Amino acid sequence: MELLKVTPFYSLPPTTRHINVQRKAFILHIRHSFTYKSYLFVSGTSAFAAQSNYIINTNDVRFTRIRFNEGNDYNATTGVFTCRIPGIYWFSATLSGNSGWYCYFLLNRVHKLYIAFPGGNWDIGSVSEVFRLSHGDRVQVGHCSSPGNIRSDSANSFSGVLVKADG
Repeated sequence: MELLKVTPFYSLPPTTRHINVQRKAFILHIRHSFTYKSYLFVSGTSAFAAQSNYIINTNDVRFTRIRFNEGNDYNATTGVFTCRIPGIYWFSATLSGNSGWYCYFLLNRVHKLYIAFPGGNWDIGSVSEVFRLSHGDRVQVGHCSSPGNIRSDSANSFSGVLVKADG
């Protein structure tokens, strides 16, 4: 999956706003293979999308080019998303590289889901997951097995969005 763009709800023409919202909202445009979908999110004000990557010496990945960072919950210096608003979040990561390596989604430094590249040269792997997060929880991509095999280019991305706030 690839995050294509995020459109703030208030920037849409009035004829495309079919609901009355009191809080911030935005539309997430996603491409999965050759299918394009858009999702309207109205429950929170936490979302980010970052591209390209740099491997930190701890085998963690930083995505340094921020495309969108509503709420400033993603830190490009550390590569870590820190939960400010408790609730249900959707995350996606895409990495490209040479074969025979893997990286993990980490929740508070614990392995939760991995992206694997079992064979072929310069494959692209993508993974998405939903997490229920509490205030202060941290999500990142890391603990990569062979960081030298990961390409450092704009094909790599990490994004997340608050789907539903607790309460």
